[in-house]
Amino acid sequence: MHLLHHWVTVTSGTLTPEFDQQEVWRKQAVSVGFSYPFLLYDILSLAALHLAVISPEKEDFYGARARELQNVALTEFNGLENQVNESNCVAIMLFSSLFGVSILADRPRTTDLGFTDYLDHLLSYIGLTKSVRHLVITPWWPQLQQSEIKPLTRVSTKTNPEPPYETVPSECRKLLELIEESDLQQSSIQAYSTAIDRLFWLYTMADVPSSSHDNIRWVVAWPIQVPDEYVVLLNQRRPEALIILAYYGVALHSYRKSWAVGDAGATLIKAVSAQVGKYWSSWLSWPMQIVDLRKT
Repeated sequence: MHLLHHWVTVTSGTLTPEFDQQEVWRKQAVSVGFSYPFLLYDILSLAALHLAVISPEKEDFYGARARELQNVALTEFNGLENQVNESNCVAIMLFSSLFGVSILADRPRTTDLGFTDYLDHLLSYIGLTKSVRHLVITPWWPQLQQSEIKPLTRVSTKTNPEPPYETVPSECRKLLELIEESDLQQSSIQAYSTAIDRLFWLYTMADVPSSSHDNIRWVVAWPIQVPDEYVVLLNQRRPEALIILAYYGVALHSYRKSWAVGDAGATLIKAVSAQVGKYWSSWLSWPMQIVDLRKT
């Protein structure tokens, strides 16, 4: 009961600044969770992770409890992901979204990881978050828009930005030159171009890097929006893909006040820098500067 109480009274309000969306996480998600245990265990796991972050003296205890609950949630969920239908698509949407946040937020698990292992950890977050689109968003979007979680499907209370994304910093716009100057296959160029476009969208929506945020409202959207081919290139550790990921790290850094994000942005940029080597270091100058990893 302690974890559920913490979710209802505290954690559910930290995911988004918009009240109607907070109410979905506080009320509707719990209500749906009582019918679908994998979702309820997922909620309790995230509440435990939150407590692990805000109660450092009990980090080990709550971190271990969070992982126990994650394992139970996955056990309950296994086999169901290929049986998505109109009756369970809301539960699976909520579960997949929260489980991705759990991977991002699991600092007790990542504290002692080296850069290579941390990169693997972040790529698993991106892969799982991306699966949300395949499982429920694409095939069940109309139903989700008419469901009890309708507020979560709203893009924004303000105008949805479109190209040319004039507020994106010139340093970030140079990513386009990275693709234009490279000798890549057309499929890779298209994947990178789409990933960059979606990154520019995120920068515009969240006013990166000028603003800071204490929630995760927009920063979790990019991994869902990037094309499958880009994720393949990421998993192959292609330098161009990793450099784009480092600029996503800048966006994460703008969300460092969120307990679920913390220093993930800075750590990600360090991990990419260690992976790509000196040849590509000029492309990382701006991300490194933004997170104060080097003197300027």
